[in-house]
Amino acid sequence: MIVRIDQLRRDVAAILVHNGVPPDEAVVGAEMCVDAELRGHRSHGVRLVRNVLAEYAQGAPRRTSLAVVRETAVSAQVDGGFHLSWYVHRTAVDIAVTKATAVGIGLVSVRDAGVSGALGHLVERIAEAGLVGLALNSSPATVVAPGTGMPTLGTNPLAIAVPRRSDPPLVLDMATSAVAFNELRRRHALGIPLTAGAATNASGAPTTDPEEALDPASGRGRILPFGGHRGFGLALMIELMVSAGVTGRTGPDKRGPVIAEPADFSGLYLAYRPDLVGDPDAASSATERLLDELAEQGSRLPGESSRLQRAEAVANGELELDEDAARTLADLRTTARQAPVSRPSSATSPASGRS
Repeated sequence: MIVRIDQLRRDVAAILVHNGVPPDEAVVGAEMCVDAELRGHRSHGVRLVRNVLAEYAQGAPRRTSLAVVRETAVSAQVDGGFHLSWYVHRTAVDIAVTKATAVGIGLVSVRDAGVSGALGHLVERIAEAGLVGLALNSSPATVVAPGTGMPTLGTNPLAIAVPRRSDPPLVLDMATSAVAFNELRRRHALGIPLTAGAATNASGAPTTDPEEALDPASGRGRILPFGGHRGFGLALMIELMVSAGVTGRTGPDKRGPVIAEPADFSGLYLAYRPDLVGDPDAASSATERLLDELAEQGSRLPGESSRLQRAEAVANGELELDEDAARTLADLRTTARQAPVSRPSSATSPASGRS
């Protein structure tokens, strides 16, 4: 299904607003959603709208003002107040950029928001400000330790972006799981097998069947970390830094009856000026020398194919949605037309309440 990019943004924003999301938050959400589709990150594009809205509805009874609840010159703790998760995470990133630009470094944590969406979009935003960006996120328990069938960790993605002299930032965006949970559900919906080593069944044996990789009672995944025990170790440390460190929720706390529990998503964003750690000009020259050498050898750079795919789509003004995304968009449009309009929450103030 071919769609115009500008029309898709309007459609996604309208769907969000119809579900009670304030217009300013919906615009940000639509931008991040469509950017993921443009990059070819299907699991974090249109398909994610349904997840985000489920989390938004789960958080409704607890919704408060989005606020910075604790702050220093170099850090901030953002309580998302269960607002639209895309908007909360980008607000946190912008706070990190503001602090790093002013004093050299910005470290910002996020709680009570929900899924961040594609982290590559967020760290690229940091690097476009001339800063080095790092993002660590945790998520609901859908990942098993190798050899087990019990979900204990989130997919725990990380992303890093480095600014470049004249080219767009170099961006690495990856999950520490062998497959994203939303990608598992996408493949289950489309009947597409998983790659070997991506998941286990209930007994802990490897499986490529998405049906076996989803627990029928809870709906949680049994996804493996990437890279065996090395990936497990990295996922575990992110779980401790971001989930335990930011929210105090781990293990059994994250295995409740609701998978898309927004309190089970948390984030940590770091932005810093290159001059804090070395000579920026020397670093930039060294970066370009190495990347040029890799390009001459035909090496594939992180995020490069996604960037080129996005650039081509933007130049054409349109993109192709896969079957699952097209069906999701159609369902959401139909639901929005049939359901009464939800009023945006009154707790829509920007980050405030600093202490």
